[in-house]
Amino acid sequence: MRAGKKAADFRLRDQHGRRVALSELLLRSAVVLRFCRNENTASCVREFNSLSALQGDMERLGAALVVIAVEPFDPRPLGKDTASFPFPILADKNGDVAQSYGLTFQVSAPNGPDTDDATGNPRGREIRSAPATYVVDQTGLVALAFVDVECRSLMDHGQILTALECLARRKQS
Repeated sequence: MRAGKKAADFRLRDQHGRRVALSELLLRSAVVLRFCRNENTASCVREFNSLSALQGDMERLGAALVVIAVEPFDPRPLGKDTASFPFPILADKNGDVAQSYGLTFQVSAPNGPDTDDATGNPRGREIRSAPATYVVDQTGLVALAFVDVECRSLMDHGQILTALECLARRKQS
């Protein structure tokens, strides 16, 4: 998914069991979508804490933050719970939403061969999602896109806020 394209709509459940749809969020505000690669590590919790700190600035600029995770996020081993985050964390269990944004890829499972010896069919494959951030305007167009194929960095928060400021000014015009 690139800037200028229509964002794919979705309807997923959040950490509280509520259904969240992109189309419904866009009725109220611009949306920042963060696709996370939840590996339940300390760096994941740092990322979520960083996004929590950014939440107030996003709301001030009239935007909602939504985190989408292919892997279930369980911060309890790190002393947190999902209810402590001020934004929806959506479970994309089958990776369908991530796939609609062009973010999924398959990797071999850590144990066993890639194919079934009897049938030759693939087995032991896991769906993963590349981390990405999208700023989506209220018309549903992607205003800013950042995909981290190598899973090494995040979109700079200043870039997100600048994009949201531009959208807010455009809305006032």
